[in-house]
Amino acid sequence: MEPTAFTAFAEFLKATGPYGLVAILGWAFWRVNEKKDRELKDLHSTVVKMAEGQTAAITKVESALVALKEAIDGMRHVRG
Repeated sequence: MEPTAFTAFAEFLKATGPYGLVAILGWAFWRVNEKKDRELKDLHSTVVKMAEGQTAAITKVESALVALKEAIDGMRHVRG
């Protein structure tokens, strides 16, 4: 009869005692933190890309507003 994962886990704990449990919990904690760190890096990358896009858009809007102001000033000087 082939042992199941649960049986193998139980045998491991029986052989290693409380240190085996500490090792397994430490490994599980490490895996959860590793996944969380990877997700935070992905989120950071997304936020940076969004900020770069927003900065570029703000720069273009400011340039358009300056050009519009200069065009209005130019039209005022032509009339006046």
